[in-house]
Amino acid sequence: MKIRILGLKYENIRGVNNLDISLEKNKNKPFIVTLTMMPNGTGKTTTITLLRAVFDGQAKNWDANIIRDFRPADSNAPNGKFSVKLLIEEQVYHIILNLDYEKGEAKYQTSKVGDVGGLDDGLLLPSTIQDMLTQEFVKRFIFDGELAKDIIDSNSDEAEKAIKYLYKLNRLEELRYRINSIVNEAQLNSQKTSTKTDQGLKVLKNQRDAVQKTLLKLKARQKEVEAEIQTKELRHGQIEIDISQKLKTNDSIRNKVEELESEKRRNKAEIDNSTQSFIEKMRNPYVLSPQIAQRLEKLSGKMEYLKLPRTTSKQFFQELAESDSCICGREIRRNEKEVILKKSEDYLAEDQIGVINAVKSAIRDRRYSQSLNEEKEILHRELFERQRIKTEWDRLQIQLEEAGDFELQNLKEELEELKLTLEKLTNEHEKLTTTDTTHLQNLDYYENIPLCEKKIESIEDRLMEATNTVILVKSAEKIKKYLRSIENKTLVKLKERIKNETNEKISKIIKTESIYVGDIDRHVKLKDKSGASAGQTLAIAYSFLGSMFDNSTYQLPFVVDSPAGALDLDVRRQVSAILPNLFKQMIVFITSGEREGFTEYFCDKNEDVQFLTIVKEKGKPVVCMDGIDYFISFQDSSGVTV
Repeated sequence: MKIRILGLKYENIRGVNNLDISLEKNKNKPFIVTLTMMPNGTGKTTTITLLRAVFDGQAKNWDANIIRDFRPADSNAPNGKFSVKLLIEEQVYHIILNLDYEKGEAKYQTSKVGDVGGLDDGLLLPSTIQDMLTQEFVKRFIFDGELAKDIIDSNSDEAEKAIKYLYKLNRLEELRYRINSIVNEAQLNSQKTSTKTDQGLKVLKNQRDAVQKTLLKLKARQKEVEAEIQTKELRHGQIEIDISQKLKTNDSIRNKVEELESEKRRNKAEIDNSTQSFIEKMRNPYVLSPQIAQRLEKLSGKMEYLKLPRTTSKQFFQELAESDSCICGREIRRNEKEVILKKSEDYLAEDQIGVINAVKSAIRDRRYSQSLNEEKEILHRELFERQRIKTEWDRLQIQLEEAGDFELQNLKEELEELKLTLEKLTNEHEKLTTTDTTHLQNLDYYENIPLCEKKIESIEDRLMEATNTVILVKSAEKIKKYLRSIENKTLVKLKERIKNETNEKISKIIKTESIYVGDIDRHVKLKDKSGASAGQTLAIAYSFLGSMFDNSTYQLPFVVDSPAGALDLDVRRQVSAILPNLFKQMIVFITSGEREGFTEYFCDKNEDVQFLTIVKEKGKPVVCMDGIDYFISFQDSSGVTV
């Protein structure tokens, strides 16, 4: 990917004010080196800041004070504008950064030569480089002198960071963070379990096994109780038969016994029928109370009046939104589709309409009746009759017992004992098997089979969720390990290659002293030296940067402010001779104080070098003078490096 800067244009920008600078030697072909002499106060720092913002889009995040600081001093201009003409893969782009000083807002516009329609809002660089142009990446080719020092600073990790950003190894680290985010999100979404390890999973499985054993015990006990109840009931029935036969052996009460047995059979049949009928009627809310019936009649009337439910369903509109045109023939475009889908939420789904229609049909033309009360009175009457029959039956038994019938007395005592045993067994069976929510409130899973089954189901859900989470965590750790291994191995190879090429460049720049890079760890480490002079530091830094760009797939412009300020004259001459070989396009901002020693090499390469001088005189507009003669003879008022 090749990117070149073809021109800069300023409108109402501090220091520079209004200026249009072309960096082209021929159409769409920039000079390899552009030396721009900008005296102090003419906008070097401003230009560097705005250039970075053009590439990384950071101006969108500037606050109003930062934006207003770009307004020229003593100016009331409401707006400022900084434009950059770029050549990206042979395609010309114009990026315009508009600064609204009144509102304190910054907005981008982009035009691409060849496109129809002119300027488009936004920073619209090719998608293939948009992700690459982060703030961390951009500041490594729109360069700051401070970063050069950091490259060999033992307290800095700038060298390693520069390699990572240029070769996109930072994306591997971002991918690891993303994986962590996915795992954390999955664990946070896990509402049923916090189990995240093999040990936690083992504990959960043991818990499930224990509850399953409890369930087996409960079911086994259920079978035992049911068998015992059956045995006791058979014996209970036999004793009642024996008592009845015993009573019938007495001639004085035989007829009465047979009469009571007949009444008992009839009474039982009546109670069974009345109970069934009563339960059936209770399912009709209209017979429960006059108030409930009145409210249902009112609801039925409103549904009829409002024609509820609506006959058109939500699905109708959702299907309509997916069509190319409406039933009236009108085209359904994106906006229409969004409106139809939003309005569809006002309608019910087809299954909801079916349920409401069933309710509407059920309550239509229904009225309150006294039938439930009549059924209740019948049931109460038969229950009272049952008690009377029992009392009569007991009286006959007592009569024989008092006459000395010990066999009947023993049968009665056994019957009473059986009743108590059956009551106890029935209660235990109810406790084991009940699903009644009222009873379940006082029970636990180790007492009740349905609760135990629910407990196992809950643990199974947690196990499934925990297993998925544990598998996700393990997979994530494996992937992160692979990514870390790829990053480390790639870094080792890149560092070794860049170290060797950096040393080759250094040997050509610094000939008076043996300086070599021994290793590149977090920073550039010099071999057998604890430090370097300011000039040597810059020479090492530029050699390091040039070697990095040599091995990159990106051909980027290198923009640097005051590259030779800290170098002595001899090193300046050596650095200036090698810099054009390090970068495919260089734009260098210097002051007249840096000129000596640094520009001599470029003067001999006149054809490939552009010499620009920004001139700012009091009371006159800022102008850009093109040419080596003016550049060489110009002397600003400060003459010092910034």
